[in-house]
Amino acid sequence: MKAPRPYIGMWFKCCHVYTRIYLNRDGTAFVGFCPKCGARATVKVAPGGSRSRFWKAE
Repeated sequence: MKAPRPYIGMWFKCCHVYTRIYLNRDGTAFVGFCPKCGARATVKVAPGGSRSRFWKAE
């Protein structure tokens, strides 16, 4: 059984929608798109990380 892909919650302020964005294959950033307008969101992974599981794309 495959391990689930890591994700964070992203609020796309442009269209007032919440969705998950997933860790890229390199493990360097969480990348996703607004499901309504297609705006791209990227959250880079820092060495120390973050405790936040929810982010806002403005």
